[in-house]
Amino acid sequence: MTALLFRMVALTIAFLAVDALMDTVTVTGGFFSTLGVAVVYGLISGVLGTLLRLLTLPLIVLTVGLFEFVINAVMLLITDAVSDTLEIAGFGSTLLAAVILSVVSALIGFVISVVLPQVDA
Repeated sequence: MTALLFRMVALTIAFLAVDALMDTVTVTGGFFSTLGVAVVYGLISGVLGTLLRLLTLPLIVLTVGLFEFVINAVMLLITDAVSDTLEIAGFGSTLLAAVILSVVSALIGFVISVVLPQVDA
């Protein structure tokens, strides 16, 4: 349960970083609105993303994992469609936002695992 909480906070911070770095991605509202977007993205990615990864596994293997960014971008587009507080302009922006989101959340997860080794973030 604690690991899930840390993942959601890391994803929220990653969404805040994407919002700060890109003009074409906007998360309206404050921290809790961004936390809501992170929860929606996590749910969509956990359910639909898993299914898409399974269906596109040969393509993921052929591209040495780079197709994962496309899948994450699709998850981000679906989150944009479902959420009122997230606005993304175009697929190119979504793809770049997915890359930044993945890198930032992975870095934050790494820092959490170093600082708090008992939490498996």
